Amino acid sequence: MAGIAVFAITGTVVQAIDSRLLYTIPKGESMEGFTDCFEQTCTKGTWKPHPPRGLTFRGFLVEPGDYSGKNADTEAKIVCSWYNASAPGPSQPSITFTVQVAEYLGATKT
Repeated sequence: MAGIAVFAITGTVVQAIDSRLLYTIPKGESMEGFTDCFEQTCTKGTWKPHPPRGLTFRGFLVEPGDYSGKNADTEAKIVCSWYNASAPGPSQPSITFTVQVAEYLGATKT
């Protein structure tokens, strides 16, 4: 699992990579378990406080390891992205909830 980046982005991957934040996953949690929890929580909007109404899920990213690729079992670069589908214009900017989801799951900013 150390070399696998898990992501589901309906926008662009570049946008998700630019928004990555480095977090230490909760002690005792496997990277696979954290990835599953992050995906479920981000995609369903089940963290508290819940995301505002009217937003649409855009994508998530869990990339094991720090920015140099080390600590792939304990750290991950993550993103949770939504957008306002009713906003005017050809492309709606992402609204990230990475911090909220990470803290809800017990991860700590590195």
